[in-house]
Amino acid sequence: MKKTRSAEEIGEVRDRLLAAALDILDQEGFEALTLRRIAKKTGMTAPNLYNYFPSKDAIYITLVIRGFTDLKDRLVRAVEGQADPRERARALTRAYLAFGLENSPIYDIMFTRRTPRHKDYVGTPLENLSEKELSLSMDIAALAAENVRAFFGPGVADDEALLWVIHVWSLLHGMITLHHSQVMEYVVPDPQSTYETLLDRELDLVASLARKG
Repeated sequence: MKKTRSAEEIGEVRDRLLAAALDILDQEGFEALTLRRIAKKTGMTAPNLYNYFPSKDAIYITLVIRGFTDLKDRLVRAVEGQADPRERARALTRAYLAFGLENSPIYDIMFTRRTPRHKDYVGTPLENLSEKELSLSMDIAALAAENVRAFFGPGVADDEALLWVIHVWSLLHGMITLHHSQVMEYVVPDPQSTYETLLDRELDLVASLARKG
């Protein structure tokens, strides 16, 4: 009689499968991701994978959910106890930057590569799972917009707050992608210090405009 795996053992196997999938996605892209490839990489049989995930897309979405969960948790922790808008913004931008610099494979899948998004799963059996990813990403956007409103006051329009979120996000994303490509190290001797300076200048700009408003 086959021994039933414990919840901990099942979790460990799922983690191995997700790690293998992330490696394939990072090295070869979404088109190369198949259950057969994941099984081979983990020493399992493809049919056995169905005991843990219903499809390769379920594995992919679960990976992205984990990425957004990690990012959201970092951002929430970063602003805990921070009442000053400037310090909250500084903590948020640094936490986002650290996540991007430290987690190149999943960051690229979440924000850079052309991979399936929530709209691609609407009307499919994976729509509910994909909704979790969408909800997490919207929570992160809302947290950023909340900080913008703290700078400009409650009277700032929602579309204006969103524009500032995209403005700062574009700077962060640009620095992260330039860092991942290793281009930045050819331009400046100390990239990390450069990122810090740029973010401080950006916050100075936002604070200055907020005062004028």
